[in-house]
Order: sequence, then structure tokens, then C-alpha cells
Amino acid sequence: MTSNQFLPRFRYISGITNAQYAVITFTATHDFVVSEIVSPRVSKPFGMVEINNLRGKVLAVDSLTITIDIDTTFFTPFIYPVTTENAPPVCVPVG
Repeated sequence: MTSNQFLPRFRYISGITNAQYAVITFTATHDFVVSEIVSPRVSKPFGMVEINNLRGKVLAVDSLTITIDIDTTFFTPFIYPVTTENAPPVCVPVG
């Protein structure tokens, strides 16, 4: 079994937009697909805690981003702190 076959797979998040349909940017290429259900895991130092553990359907993909059906327009902005002792934000498949 190769490492990319372990489940659940996840990707580290480097950014999330404040938009009607959130765009999540990853630090490396991903293998999420359209219609997959995903759930971001974001701790307080990274902002946008409102999205933590919500489930969203993937609407669009490219090599480093996915667009999901979660409205983040009025969420706290996502930030990447200079230092943190918390786990980095990740996105995991849930369905």
C-alpha cells in the first residue's frame, strides 16, 4: 500500500477565501473530486473558526484549490500565523 492510499486522506490548508462559495487553497496538489463532501479543520490561531468541522460539497477543483458550497462571506478572515503551537489546518473527506 502506498502512502496516498491511506484513508482518510487530507491536505494542509494555506488559505480560504471569504466568498459565497469558499475556495480552499492547499500547500500541495490534492485528489479531491467534484461532488465529494469535505470538512475543513481550522484552529483559532488561523482565524475562520466558523468553518471548523462544517461539511461542504466540492463544486470545482484545480491542482491546488477546491471550491466548496459553504458561504464564508461573513466569517472571520483566514490567516496563517507566523508561529503557532496548534496543529496546522487541514481538509478531510467525510462522505
